[in-house]
Amino acid sequence: MDTLTEIKRKIDSGNTISVTAATDNLINIIKTKIKGNRSDMTNIPEMLLLQEYCCNQNPIISTTTLRALCTFMMSNNYQNQLLIDWLVVLNPQIKCRTGFIQEIFELIVFGLKNKDNNSNINILVDILIKIMDESIDEWHAVLFHMKINTHFNDHEFITGWLNVTKRLFKFIFLSQTSSNYRSMFVRLFVEILNCASDYDLLFEIYSWLQINNLDEILFLYNILEEFCITIPDSLHTTKYNLCLCLIQTSIQIISHGFDPTSMFQRLNSLLTLCPCASDISLLCCSRTLSLCSSKFVHKIIDFSLNIVQKYGCHKIIAQTVVASILQWNRTKLINNEKMIMIFSTFNSDNVISKSCANNHKLYPFLSSDSFLMSSYSLIKLCPEFSNKEFTSKWLSEINHTSDLLNDTQFNFYLAGLYLSKICDRFQQQTILKLLNKQFLLPLISYSLDLEISHYGRFDLIKSIPTAACVPENISLIISFIKRFENSDDETLNKLSIDMYYDLWKTEVRCYRFLLYCLSKDKPGWQWNVVKSYTIRKMVKSNPNSDLVSVLKQMLGFYIKHSMHLPMKLTFESSVDLCLAEYMNPESLIKMIDKTNLDIHHPSIISSYCDLLMVLSNQTTENERRIDCFQKLWSMVLHSNDNTVKCALKSLSGTDLETMPFIVLPKIFQSYPKVVTQLEDSEKLDLFNGPIPGECWVKFLQSINKQFINEAQMMLSVWLRRELEKNVIIRVQSDNEPKHLKHLSDHSIARGLMSFVVPKRKQTLDVDEDTKVACLAVINGADKQMYPFDWGFLEKYVIEGPNSKLWKESVILIAKQSTKSTSAFRLLSKCYDHHSNYDTNQIKLLVTVLYKVSNIIFHDLQKQFVTDIVNEILNKIHKIHSNRNLDVDLLCHILSEFKNILQSPQTNMENVHFICDILQNIWCTINLENKEIIYAFLGCCLSMPTEMLKNLRPYPVQESMLQKFIILCSAQNFMSSNTSFDSLNECVQACNQFSKNHEFLYDTVIEVFKLKMFVPYHNEFIANFMIYLTSFVKKTNSFENDLFDVLCSIFINFIVKLSGYDTISFTFNRKLNCSVFPVALATYSKNTSQSSRTIEWLKTMISNSSLPEEYSKLFYCCLAAFKNDQCLLVWANKKKIILH
Repeated sequence: MDTLTEIKRKIDSGNTISVTAATDNLINIIKTKIKGNRSDMTNIPEMLLLQEYCCNQNPIISTTTLRALCTFMMSNNYQNQLLIDWLVVLNPQIKCRTGFIQEIFELIVFGLKNKDNNSNINILVDILIKIMDESIDEWHAVLFHMKINTHFNDHEFITGWLNVTKRLFKFIFLSQTSSNYRSMFVRLFVEILNCASDYDLLFEIYSWLQINNLDEILFLYNILEEFCITIPDSLHTTKYNLCLCLIQTSIQIISHGFDPTSMFQRLNSLLTLCPCASDISLLCCSRTLSLCSSKFVHKIIDFSLNIVQKYGCHKIIAQTVVASILQWNRTKLINNEKMIMIFSTFNSDNVISKSCANNHKLYPFLSSDSFLMSSYSLIKLCPEFSNKEFTSKWLSEINHTSDLLNDTQFNFYLAGLYLSKICDRFQQQTILKLLNKQFLLPLISYSLDLEISHYGRFDLIKSIPTAACVPENISLIISFIKRFENSDDETLNKLSIDMYYDLWKTEVRCYRFLLYCLSKDKPGWQWNVVKSYTIRKMVKSNPNSDLVSVLKQMLGFYIKHSMHLPMKLTFESSVDLCLAEYMNPESLIKMIDKTNLDIHHPSIISSYCDLLMVLSNQTTENERRIDCFQKLWSMVLHSNDNTVKCALKSLSGTDLETMPFIVLPKIFQSYPKVVTQLEDSEKLDLFNGPIPGECWVKFLQSINKQFINEAQMMLSVWLRRELEKNVIIRVQSDNEPKHLKHLSDHSIARGLMSFVVPKRKQTLDVDEDTKVACLAVINGADKQMYPFDWGFLEKYVIEGPNSKLWKESVILIAKQSTKSTSAFRLLSKCYDHHSNYDTNQIKLLVTVLYKVSNIIFHDLQKQFVTDIVNEILNKIHKIHSNRNLDVDLLCHILSEFKNILQSPQTNMENVHFICDILQNIWCTINLENKEIIYAFLGCCLSMPTEMLKNLRPYPVQESMLQKFIILCSAQNFMSSNTSFDSLNECVQACNQFSKNHEFLYDTVIEVFKLKMFVPYHNEFIANFMIYLTSFVKKTNSFENDLFDVLCSIFINFIVKLSGYDTISFTFNRKLNCSVFPVALATYSKNTSQSSRTIEWLKTMISNSSLPEEYSKLFYCCLAAFKNDQCLLVWANKKKIILH
């Protein structure tokens, strides 16, 4: 046998034959020294040499020695875990990655064939993932070895191989690497899944790759397309799910501007096998029409028509698609012949039976699932359902329509509405009452038998508690939930808690089941998070003694297992129960103190401080109370920032009057000057008495400045309580005291003010930061202070923003000026020298105007506002100005003007001043700036009608015509119950300057659409109808075109409110008779005004002087109310009637 020196020489030569022979000799030496345990790897010099060669840069040396190491370890009775551990250690050091990758794969295959421990194989996969994550260059090597180690002819092996490579594929496909590299693995991935006939991983990866990045979308589509070709047609369930995935991905691709032709061809072939997905496809087409380029509209419409002709569709779906098609009508992209064909196709009663119904064993379930998903998707496409008023009226009408309530598909629609959870709790309960329970039970069976096993989707399972609305179903439902509760699947475990909670809200007798479920201790993280969140909701909504034992058990379990989030939630709930006096805070704090819990942990400290606060307020033992105070104050000095903040917050909840001086840390203590002259007994009384007010100045000086806001907040809470216990009265200005020495020594107000007020002998202000903090505490209390002479603040006001105390002084003066004469005298001086103020300082001073708007503005205040507004208006019109900042400032000023105008306490003289400023703004601003227009009209809503009328530029000039119409419209919307003169004036002004009426319609509608005028819509329309009725009764009403114009405005409003404004109909009488009647019927039903509208139409028709074209129009409107009831209900939901 060669010596060690000779072996090293041969290996270092790099010759393949020499390296192999020398490595064998090295292994033979190692065999003579091994003991068969873990220490062999580090105690045998030759073993260390072998490991060193494994990391050699020469690929021949490293590959040969690594193979030898692995072979040796696997053939000498070492535990496999030892080799795995050592490979993890060697991984970062090995230079030749290709040979290392090959060895890893061979070990994985060896482990699979020998049914090795899964954890060992997982570690090997982790090594591969780490290699790929660190270097893109190794991806080709990984793919090569994956291919040569995949044995497709061995089904048992391929099943295990899929389980092993699953995590590797997930890493590859979900990584941020370029799709070019990831695409290399797609073909192999498809082949493995097809061979194993297991497609769960495909849908799992699909769910993870739902993103908006185009590169990712195309990559995902390529994967799906590969599977479309290879998945056998007999696997209907998989094809169905694949179809749904492909539809969703196609939408994203089309929305990025890709031609949909090839995608539609692929979908057509899939739909032939799975017609169940046709409704979902149509809904997706509807969404695509809202996202795609105009050049693809016809292709999408043709694809939709093809689906309807082949497979049929429900009218709900049809209306949704038609609504999406009609939005393109404004662009004249679709000609009349095409539109007629679209309507006739979607209106036909032709419903072709689905071809897979006979041979698809899951057809009943898949069709149910399809209907439910369709309903859910459709609800999301209906923005009207986010309007609570609309939903309530819609549900009320449905309640009186027995035909619909017995319709299977409509019940699935209701189930979709319920599952969308966009209604409030009362509406949800109404839906449950309407929902036919016989349709829920099949869904429940479907959920249990299919979703749990195959899909991992739980939408339908969550509908289980709804069946409990039928009393006889409750026991059955509880048995279902118990099945989840006792399942090994943690996701189902946590669902059981949610279901019990929902069930309890419906059935009070299920409360015990919920408590029993919460009392079970299980280790799962998700289970315990859901458990703790649920009991948190229970404590908030229904605190009671039943929860005490459950909470203590849960808290003990979470402390024992260091589960911080559940611990945090449960601790918070326990403190709330202590606060409600259902739980003893003493027993809870003893429980916490007995453990080794780190109370400064972020999940604990807040509740622990609150617990000390509750105990200090509830205990009758003075020593115990003092102990709580001392603990809280000690935390204020702690090094942990979060601990300090939580302690200060909790201290604000304690009773300051019961807090003795002795508990205050010495760093915050300030002794009266006479303390040195006191006897020991007197000193004892001092320290056991209340805290002197001057200590709080020392506190503000000594506290770490990063916690100054929390410290100020705490003192403000205590000061507010002090002021609430005293009756504050206004005194004559000559009697306003210059100090507060008449108050007790422990008054916070006295302590702070004695420091803030300048001393006579003090020529310079010292420690201005602390003075700022003192004033901030007084302002934070937000209460009327004791009578006081605030004249000393004049110095800071005159200095302006150059003084640190300026801001807090201004705020304090504003807050105190309504009760203090000295503060009132200083108020106007705050508004002098405004040229030095920045934007935030200007905003502050404008806000102060609102605070003191009950006092007549001083000339300086008026001049300040006038100058600032003029300055902003001048800047906005300059090309090089910072327009965004100026617009923001003007909008802030307008917002404060609105508050001033809205306040009932505002002095009328101030109202007139604000209106004068608004008139100047309105005459100056450009209409292009929508933010300013919106803010300005917000002010108009708050001012008296006469003042709004005065804002209108008069006499009207052509350049100001649009502004005149906007204000007239706004006024008419708000005062329609008194007059329509403003609207008539708009028409006259347009005629005066020969403006076409379309200009008038567009301007008025633009104002009408604004969100702020929505509350006026229904009342305005009702009053407009009354006005039109009175108009036709006048003699010679039709000699001019005023009635034509007013009717056209009315029609525009109705079409807008009913959702038909995507159709262009102005001056088209033929289309008018088609669209407006349906729009009026829809609007009337949505607002429960049908009977009133019908009576109005009859009144209009009965007038003999009404022109024939209007008689015809109103007769068509009456006919629209006589349509099929079922169709009208659907019209209420989507507002598209298929003629």
